[in-house]
Amino acid sequence: RTEANVQADLHLFLDAAPLNLDDDQLDDIVLEQQAGGQRRIDVEVGSTVFEVKRDLRVGNVRSDAVGQLAGYVRSRTEVMGRRYVGVLTDGCEWHVYRPRGSELVLASSLTLNALEPDVDTLVVWLEAVLGTADSIPPQPSEIRRRLGAQSPAFLLDVADLADLYASCKDAPEVVLKRQLWSRLLFSALGTNFTDDDELFVAHTYLVLVAELVAHAVVDIDLTDPRLDVEALLSGEQFTLAGIGGVVEADFFDWPADAPGGDAFVRNLGRRISRFDWNAVAHDVLKTLYESVIDEGTRHRLGEYYTPDWLAEHIVTEVVDDPLTQRVVDPSCGSGTFLFWSIRRYLDAAAAEGMTNADAVSGVADHVVGIDLHPVAVTLARVTYLLAIGAGRLQDERRPFSVPVYLGDSIQLAEDTSILNAGGITIPTTADQQELFARQIHFPSEVVANAASFDALVTELAERARTRSARNTPLPIAA
Repeated sequence: RTEANVQADLHLFLDAAPLNLDDDQLDDIVLEQQAGGQRRIDVEVGSTVFEVKRDLRVGNVRSDAVGQLAGYVRSRTEVMGRRYVGVLTDGCEWHVYRPRGSELVLASSLTLNALEPDVDTLVVWLEAVLGTADSIPPQPSEIRRRLGAQSPAFLLDVADLADLYASCKDAPEVVLKRQLWSRLLFSALGTNFTDDDELFVAHTYLVLVAELVAHAVVDIDLTDPRLDVEALLSGEQFTLAGIGGVVEADFFDWPADAPGGDAFVRNLGRRISRFDWNAVAHDVLKTLYESVIDEGTRHRLGEYYTPDWLAEHIVTEVVDDPLTQRVVDPSCGSGTFLFWSIRRYLDAAAAEGMTNADAVSGVADHVVGIDLHPVAVTLARVTYLLAIGAGRLQDERRPFSVPVYLGDSIQLAEDTSILNAGGITIPTTADQQELFARQIHFPSEVVANAASFDALVTELAERARTRSARNTPLPIAA
């Protein structure tokens, strides 16, 4: 077969395969697209450039083709102003490359048996690269295939995120966030915790995905080019929607300030928006976590997640009067028990004829979670929203706060120094050498209502985040 045969067959395959290419995208499949400098792109689909060769096993064909593909990707990125990736194939071998500086680096590969090609696997692999499917059901298998550790989409994204981190890891704010993350995880996981870049980047990826899912659940268009990424990662949209305790400025919002971070978050948001988040039937974020953080690492860190079927069974057996009982999961992880407890409460509320507003505010009073792992808390907060459901969240409701808290439930009663009859006093420095300790005091009237207290802390965090060096500090009355 000639190279022209393989090229023509690739075009036919992209046209005929179930890749969910609509008419506009099909128009973008262009053979011999001009790329400047008398070079020609074999096939272009969306933000993916294909380079076709007759046989990649021969001599220097593959290495030469990668250099050629790098020029195409660089040219299209400059012209179109968005990230391009390159796919090199001879029909049997498929390799996807991502740009790093002026070169391409391999992100994922797939090799087919020429005599018995696995077409379904090829379609899933290509779709993950192209990102063309829409209304994908968020089932565990689909989460793993399209966002999990073995998907080319994940391999591309996590490699880009690692490059972003390398470019800004020495910035003072990023250094501080990394230190806070490390200290908290050491408290949560003990000496088994290893402070390394790879885990920090993986945790950042998981939190970004979860927070983007949260925005999609409340019907925020993640493909809107007008979205402010910094506002997105600080939870501004949730403040406007009257939903507290979901997305907030934290250890993992550093990509918003990294060079190229804005484009990365937008691209990841486009992938997340392809799922139908109205159709969630399980704790799907647990599936993503277990895929991204390998089994060996999870066992070393002592992280074990309850299967959905077991959590559902236990909740059904134990919570026999959901409208009057309160459920507290003191080590909630990604929120599996919370998910099924919320669903049980809402089913009972519907049977009683409760309004949507009463049901949503009621469940926030009856189902609570706590965990010391910052990634788990973010995942559980979003799982909480998914359990309530996109329909209820977008329907008429009262402002509420998701009651999932970052804290150590085992030691909550041990530090009595912060508790007194007048409320809670929080020390703001660990420096014991200071003559006068700095403290923030919250009166009992403020902490009595969890939602109001969440709103206050969120506002304090936002003011601290946006405060410039020339701002006058706000007085805080004790």
